[in-house]
Amino acid sequence: MIQTPRLQLLPCTLQHFESLLQGNDTLADLLGITVPEGWTEYPEMVLVAYDKLRNDPSMLGWFFYLVIHREDKRLIGAGGFKGKPNHQGIVEMGYEISQDYREQGLGSEMAQALVRFAFGHSYVQKVIAHTEEEYNASVKILQKAGMRFVGTVKNKENEDLWEWEITRVQYQEQ
Repeated sequence: MIQTPRLQLLPCTLQHFESLLQGNDTLADLLGITVPEGWTEYPEMVLVAYDKLRNDPSMLGWFFYLVIHREDKRLIGAGGFKGKPNHQGIVEMGYEISQDYREQGLGSEMAQALVRFAFGHSYVQKVIAHTEEEYNASVKILQKAGMRFVGTVKNKENEDLWEWEITRVQYQEQ
């Protein structure tokens, strides 16, 4: 689990996924929190993420986190990594905060915590992230986390994305 002043990032275990697949109320009861409708803009990812973790349990901690607002005891998003660091020590992070909790600095708080978590492992050399090709809230979040623009890349659908990164050296210089 990753704690910040206002957030708890809970690694989503198989039990959490299975509860969530039974319904938001089942997960809410398990965790003792509120799980509102619309807590994620990408509900289809829950089943995909569940299957990935089932096939590779060692991804726990390097994958899907439930983002809980500590004071409100409410699930407000998801985030984490797209898998374990590769052989070069590179890991990709992603995040989302539900609409009702945006523009409060929570996305930045989460991104900074994920970067700190990653570099807490000596084998991680670089954290990367991707955004749409526009200056938006995600870009600001990554910049606040110390990440730098490195260029445009193509995704699997051959669409252009901006790539951002922070190296271990850059992180230590902050």
